[in-house]
Amino acid sequence: MAYMTENGTKFVHENEVLSYDSDRQGNVKLSSLQRWFQDAADGHCTHFGCDYVTLREKMGVVFLLVKTSINVYKPMRLMGRYKVTTWNKGASGVRFYRDFEITGENGELCAVCGTSWVLVSPESRKMVRPDHVTFPVTVCGDGVEGVRLGKTVMPAAEYVGDKKVMYTEVDVNGHLTNWVYPDIVTNFLPDMSGKRIAEMDISYIGEAYEGETIKIYRAFDDGVYYMRGDHPRGKCFEARCVLKDIEK
Repeated sequence: MAYMTENGTKFVHENEVLSYDSDRQGNVKLSSLQRWFQDAADGHCTHFGCDYVTLREKMGVVFLLVKTSINVYKPMRLMGRYKVTTWNKGASGVRFYRDFEITGENGELCAVCGTSWVLVSPESRKMVRPDHVTFPVTVCGDGVEGVRLGKTVMPAAEYVGDKKVMYTEVDVNGHLTNWVYPDIVTNFLPDMSGKRIAEMDISYIGEAYEGETIKIYRAFDDGVYYMRGDHPRGKCFEARCVLKDIEK
């Protein structure tokens, strides 16, 4: 189920953690949360008549994700039901900002996410300034706390392996889709037994295309894992991740 809030400023999308959404320990995967966020954002824009097809075919633009910053406060378990609430925070400079909250069946806050986006021409890949398009989605001034949308300071990192971009991981924009990146980061972390991800930030820097190989570099400093992916044309992404023991 999906619906606008009564005051018309936020959009709610309901989800359930199904078997393919969870890891082997029964916790929701960060890639599944990324899909939930994408679905909620798409539904919100569609409500105002600016769905993906309309943006691309009638307005000549598409949104590209620049950065996500997620805090997971409570484990979200297999078969649990959750509400994703999202709202448009407006634009500053060339970036649009959108926040998300995930609440459980009893209304408890389980996770928050802050995101930044840019509009680009799908043909030229050149950015389009927000004041050059009419974007009718209502702006809400609320904001989630504790997210990190500034530049991540990356320590020196060591090479830990390669990730090849496969056909099923590429979306209609022709590049590695955003929800795959949390899986890449998770798969290059050490053993996750007894652990869950409490924080994950990803900066999407350079698009990766089908068949390309991304070289992964990792560092650990002061309780935080850092990761960088480089493809043949330069830097692809940077990430920051914090683990914690799974609550009993």
